[in-house]
Amino acid sequence: MPEAFAGFICGYAMALVLTPALAYTLLKLRAGNGVLAKLLPAGTSATGLAAILHMGLFFACTGLGMIFGLVLLAMDGAGSALGSPNAPYTLFVFGTVLALVAPIFVLMRELRPITAANALLAVAVFGWLMPYMAQWAPQ
Repeated sequence: MPEAFAGFICGYAMALVLTPALAYTLLKLRAGNGVLAKLLPAGTSATGLAAILHMGLFFACTGLGMIFGLVLLAMDGAGSALGSPNAPYTLFVFGTVLALVAPIFVLMRELRPITAANALLAVAVFGWLMPYMAQWAPQ
């Protein structure tokens, strides 16, 4: 099952990229948000926050990646398009990421740029790179 392992690797890469971006964004936004100001007081360590965020992101992203890997395995043999060896899978990932990110994008105006960038990165990593990684595995 190289698809599930490719999903795990892609999920871990996403967790590594998202950790500093999310930590920086949360620390930057805490001044204008009462809830964040209470959760992250002025003396909060950025390193400690990043470590806690990384543990959560590690489990969430690798779990999502392995689920996407199983979906990729189920969609094996579908046609290629959009630069992807499995176009229906890539469109499925795009729709799933859009559904997960749309509420944040609509409700939190200050998070729009980083939300859009992370969504595009997730579609590129999970939707485009992951099928190639599964193909590169020795059969």
